[in-house]
Amino acid sequence: MKFKNIISWAMVASVFMDDFIILRHRIPFDFYVYYLVFIISIFYYIRTKKSIKLLPRWFSISITVLILTSLAVTLLSNTYSLGVTKQVIGLIFTSIAYYTFIAYNNFEIKKIFRMYVFLAFFVALEGLLEEVLNMNGIHINDKMKRTDMGFYRIFGIMGEPYFLAVVLLPALFFVFSKVTDFERIISKVNNYVMISVIALCFVLTFSSAGVIGIGGIVALWLYNKKILSLKSWRIVFLPIVLLIVSYSFSNIQKEWKEFNIKYTQTLGAFTSLSTKKEDIEKLNTSSFALYSNFVIAKASFAERPLTGSGLGTHETNYKKHFGKFFDDDFIIRYGVFNTADANSLFVRLMSETGLMGLGLFFTFLLKNFLRRRGYDDKELKDYTLINQGIFILIIVRLVRTGNYFGNGFFLFFFIYYFSYKIVKARLAEKKRLREQPVRAFPPPMSIQA
Repeated sequence: MKFKNIISWAMVASVFMDDFIILRHRIPFDFYVYYLVFIISIFYYIRTKKSIKLLPRWFSISITVLILTSLAVTLLSNTYSLGVTKQVIGLIFTSIAYYTFIAYNNFEIKKIFRMYVFLAFFVALEGLLEEVLNMNGIHINDKMKRTDMGFYRIFGIMGEPYFLAVVLLPALFFVFSKVTDFERIISKVNNYVMISVIALCFVLTFSSAGVIGIGGIVALWLYNKKILSLKSWRIVFLPIVLLIVSYSFSNIQKEWKEFNIKYTQTLGAFTSLSTKKEDIEKLNTSSFALYSNFVIAKASFAERPLTGSGLGTHETNYKKHFGKFFDDDFIIRYGVFNTADANSLFVRLMSETGLMGLGLFFTFLLKNFLRRRGYDDKELKDYTLINQGIFILIIVRLVRTGNYFGNGFFLFFFIYYFSYKIVKARLAEKKRLREQPVRAFPPPMSIQA
């Protein structure tokens, strides 16, 4: 195998390697094993491409504005800390690593994404084998937790079941869409084996945020099939679909008590006008983590709505504002969870980057969302499915993950962008060719006698 192939597979595998950390708790930051892969990959790009263009111009401008604004805000307000440095370096380093990786693979988005799907299958398979061992009393992970339904929550090689569920989402959507269209996914693996393994592993993570992902998968699948379109006769199936979804969701709430508690309490916390201590004390740990971070992010946003408090400062904001809204006994009751990443990318962006960061992020997200563009084109359909699958992942991360670059976020980020650019360019080219006037040929010369 060529070195390029080895390093490429290692770069894609990094998506699943967030629990592989060197010298954990011995140095002031998490040194992930894949950082070594990143370094090798970046040097390989520079050597083979003989270029020092490590990031595209559009991204460089946006991230530079965010970083310079953060540095200015934190230095002027005397809140600059190691956390700011870690976020700035992490953003630059991981974005360079993934962009250059895509660049030296000549922006072959479909090839890279299929590598990810192939690895997702084996990660899911390992998770299912782990579940079999757990059910037989052999526990290889001391964090294993049994659910009310008798199964164990699958961690796989990830740090938490939630991270496993989220990182499988784009693969699950892509595979599900291909299977329902009776299209080959990867020649070496049977379609039905692949969808069964990935879907079952996803379900057995018992991730409440994964339910949001399932909702996104169903919604976009229906959208692709024009069942949600008023212009299509297929909309007659919509009432049946809504009944099935409603019945399924009701059953999930009934059978999965942990999800029902999280769902009802989180919804209640954000819709209730009450901020009484006795009401907040009823929240479960997960709901309190999200709610408390949101309340504190709002306070930070109110102070600096345009710029936020600066990248890497939410933890400082949490310590600063916590006492204004909650008593100290809440820390004893719930502990301190997700104060660094705010438990939600939306909440963290609101706290640390304000309207500027939120504006840049949502402009990127919505501008580069393909919707159905390219879906009906056999050559471009895969790009559309890839784009849609990553859109679902980003939405889930906005709700429940505040880490800026974990789980290969920038790999998905750039694939999302380039899938849009490829479809847009090829559709424009095809339109140009269709509209190009047919060149008139001169009449044939008459044959002289």
